[in-house]
Amino acid sequence: MYADAQRAPTSPRLPGRLPLTAVLLWLCALAASAAPWLMTLDPLAVVSVFWSYDGSNYTSVLAHFSWAPRVSIALLIGCGLGLAGAVTQQVLSNPLASPTTLGVEAGGQFGVTVATLFAPALLAFSQDLVAVAGGLLAIGMVIALTWRLGFSPVTVILAGLVITFFMGALNMGFMLLKGEWLGNLFIWGAGSLVQNSWQPFMDLWPRILVLGAALILLMRPLQLLQLGQASASSLGARVGLLRALALVLVVLMSATVVSRVGVVAFVGLAAPVLARLLGARTLKQRLLWSTLLGGGLLLLADTLAHWASTWGDGSLVPTGTTTALIGGPIILLALQGFKNTHHMPGQDANPGAFLPKRRSPLIIGSVLLVLLLATFLVSMGWSPGLQQWSWTPVADWSEAWVWRGPRLLAAILAGVCLGLAGCLIQRMTGNVMASPELLGISGGAALVMVLIVLTGTEIGRVGQLAAATLGAAGALGLLILLARRHRFAGNQLLLGGLALYVFMDSGLRLVMASGGTVAAKLLNWMYGATWLVSETEALGLLALTLVICAGLLATLRPLTLLALGDTSASSLGLPVGRARLGLLLLAAVLTAAATVVIGPLSFVGLIAPHLARVLGQQTVGRQMLVSALAGGLLLALADYLARTLIFPSQLPAGLLAALVGGIYFLWGLSRHGRG
Repeated sequence: MYADAQRAPTSPRLPGRLPLTAVLLWLCALAASAAPWLMTLDPLAVVSVFWSYDGSNYTSVLAHFSWAPRVSIALLIGCGLGLAGAVTQQVLSNPLASPTTLGVEAGGQFGVTVATLFAPALLAFSQDLVAVAGGLLAIGMVIALTWRLGFSPVTVILAGLVITFFMGALNMGFMLLKGEWLGNLFIWGAGSLVQNSWQPFMDLWPRILVLGAALILLMRPLQLLQLGQASASSLGARVGLLRALALVLVVLMSATVVSRVGVVAFVGLAAPVLARLLGARTLKQRLLWSTLLGGGLLLLADTLAHWASTWGDGSLVPTGTTTALIGGPIILLALQGFKNTHHMPGQDANPGAFLPKRRSPLIIGSVLLVLLLATFLVSMGWSPGLQQWSWTPVADWSEAWVWRGPRLLAAILAGVCLGLAGCLIQRMTGNVMASPELLGISGGAALVMVLIVLTGTEIGRVGQLAAATLGAAGALGLLILLARRHRFAGNQLLLGGLALYVFMDSGLRLVMASGGTVAAKLLNWMYGATWLVSETEALGLLALTLVICAGLLATLRPLTLLALGDTSASSLGLPVGRARLGLLLLAAVLTAAATVVIGPLSFVGLIAPHLARVLGQQTVGRQMLVSALAGGLLLALADYLARTLIFPSQLPAGLLAALVGGIYFLWGLSRHGRG
């Protein structure tokens, strides 16, 4: 008995559902992919097309050079990304880390876009090289920003998401300016596994195999990271070097895939998460089953994309769209069991904050009002013409108002709404890095607009605005269901917003691949093209904003008490759950009102409350007032610059705001981490 007690513990048993699910996934994916070919070829011929074909049978030739390499490359890439995702999660001790959420795939696409425009010779030399450079840039930024916080899960995900937003905005800016050169590039970037020969597979498999073997060789050293950095170092592991080496291999794997087939989103996240949910406990189990599940998931997603393209009007449905739609629910399942949403063990949960000197809200508000008025006057009067810049006389402003007034008024009001919504959310969650854009509410409105355009439904501008509002409300409802069990805690809301972003991203990629003038108009709206706004819409937004502002007085007490903590707020008579729900509803209405005007990807909701804090406004009421004025001023400037910078062409105002806001977010995150 004593000997039995001293026996070394065995590794956790592998649940039977894990291999069963993997086998069923592969069988279903292979059967669904082969089903159309079984109608014209016998089963043995379908299997044999992977290595030979019947030259007298056109169907056999087509299957050999089109279907078989597509299945093979889907399995190869899926396995590679699944393995890369599992290694990333082990290195960062973060169950939501992946090449996608860390911005690696967006960085790879950014590298290819920049090389296409400015250094096409590099693409001729090696398309992998530029993609790897972009991926290294993205993950390097994430590591630099989150190093001081010990790779806190929420901080890493937020940094990676914002870098993805930022690089996506840069890519979209290039597309809007150089669309005639980059149109096909963005069809590729949406993620397509369509093949017409075996050459891409033959080029790719040695790279995937070598990189996969290198990642597997790191398995034993990576196991030491489970003990913590101090313990691993005491056992002789060079933790920093190990992490850097593993992440470089992950970037090489992901960027190589991106350079060949575009962004097949979230396989590297969905496969390891699914392996954990099905019972993979040890690192060896996670690496093995994440690899196998990744292959099955990507083949299933690619089959669904092929079916959708065939059953539709013939338009290409990117594989990146279907992988995002499959990955989204898996992320939602993972979030329900993700407990440590604030910080890693041993890390300070509340880094020191910058507290500037208090200043009079009357003085600050007056200065912002003067600046806003000056911006309004300059925007209405000083503009470029066909030959030179000129001042429009005040007597002619009634004519100029038709072209400049509604968009300017709508931009100011959208900035006010986002400033107020951002202040509400940051106060409610206690997270100064939160913003309406990161909660997925804007994404819900955008996704409905995508569906309307893709289905060809003609409902007019008013109908589109109403549908976008319903989409925001639907996203809010889903967000409430996600966060209700956590009493609407701040970081759970942010991670729920990440899951909603997955669905919005799939819609965006579908639009980019569909092309056409309608898609171009929709993309312009998504990045805040204020020239689409009519006078009626601007006045309607004005009325809605005034009504909401009148009701904000009721939020001052709840927001003040929530800052004391749930226990103290409850003891003072505040129903915490219901208060957070009411504040979230109000923030959602403000966000939806702004989204239908300025698009979903602006960061004004983040910047405006920060500016109010920097300007010395600490109390709730003062910060809300200054946030509203600052938001209006920011978007008024963005609208004016968007109209004049590249005249006679125009940029979407929301795109400029997103670029500036992304830079500000990353700067603020690095400052936040200094403690």
